[in-house]
Amino acid sequence: MSDDKKTEKQIDSYGKHIKVWLNEIEKNYLKLEKEENERKKGKIRDKIEEHKGILKRDMERLAKCGGSPEMFLGNITAFQRKIIDELFPSGVDRDTVAIEKEIQRIKKMLNEDLKEAMEKYTYDPEDTVEIKQKSKLFEKEAYISWNMMRASNPKSVSGAENKHYNDSWNYARDYDSTKDKYFSPEEQKLIANCMQTYEAELAYYRQKRAWMGRLGESLCKTAEKIGEWGDITQARIFADNLSREVFINPVKEIEGEKLSKEELSEKSKAMTRRYIQFIADEKAVEEGLRVMKECEEQTDRQLEELKHGVQSAEDLSLTGLRELRKTVRMAEDEVGGVNMLTCLLLRERLGIEKAGFVLLYTYDKLKEDRKELLTSYTFEELGL
Repeated sequence: MSDDKKTEKQIDSYGKHIKVWLNEIEKNYLKLEKEENERKKGKIRDKIEEHKGILKRDMERLAKCGGSPEMFLGNITAFQRKIIDELFPSGVDRDTVAIEKEIQRIKKMLNEDLKEAMEKYTYDPEDTVEIKQKSKLFEKEAYISWNMMRASNPKSVSGAENKHYNDSWNYARDYDSTKDKYFSPEEQKLIANCMQTYEAELAYYRQKRAWMGRLGESLCKTAEKIGEWGDITQARIFADNLSREVFINPVKEIEGEKLSKEELSEKSKAMTRRYIQFIADEKAVEEGLRVMKECEEQTDRQLEELKHGVQSAEDLSLTGLRELRKTVRMAEDEVGGVNMLTCLLLRERLGIEKAGFVLLYTYDKLKEDRKELLTSYTFEELGL
């Protein structure tokens, strides 16, 4: 069976289910009116709510398949139309149903999950992010905002299609223009708090590992002036740029913060010399790039496994879900265009220094010019 035929069959099936559940709901409302026993009334009400949930689910699934729910609502009763209006006050066309599903998903996170955490936990806004992360309230705010932002990006950090992207309605594109339509003032305040937490945590992760993703930024500062100096001058500026700006942070991370200025300068120069030796060695570069590719592939696999783990843990209410969510948020982040999990895997395989060399070489837009100039002179000539 072709995909189109399969989709048509699914749409037709959901359409028939919609009519079945509408009939069941109306039938049970009639039963409720006639029933006098309070215990039996309670059971009928429970059944009505259950069937409403199933009806709503099938309407959403039909819309997701590309069908229009209105196609199957042409000859329903006036009472059944009231039920539809109650469940979908904004309408039942395909796009509206999809939007309503996403809005209700977010509202549930805000009004049930977040409020439950607010009743039980707290944190001091003045504390550092590292301390705040110990609070389950802060963790819940971070998860909700990350969840909303994840649905806003059509591509994952690896460049692959993001399976969680929601084109019907997403925070980044639609929130500002539609927030008053879909969210109450209280809900908007909760969303603002969550997004503030998201930005704070994101800034914390990026600052903590900033040098991994920004190794090449300072190298670009000299790019506009290339060609204005003689070769030896350019080479010395490149070498000075590496030792004074690029490799200072890796040296601090490896050696600690207690180095004197002189020691820091000397160790940074030594790392610059080792980097020049690295880019001059074609086999070392080739090996480093091979490991980089393997780490990128491993990142994609592990992210999928982590996301599956989060979903499974949510479905089964497993312990450890909080830490698992946090791991996925960190792993999906990127700094300076480099996926953070890829950076960490690369460091694990090659060590901090060699990983830094590979990242720097990979994202250096002037790598060929820099390689040619830096390897054409002795370390003494370069001021190293």
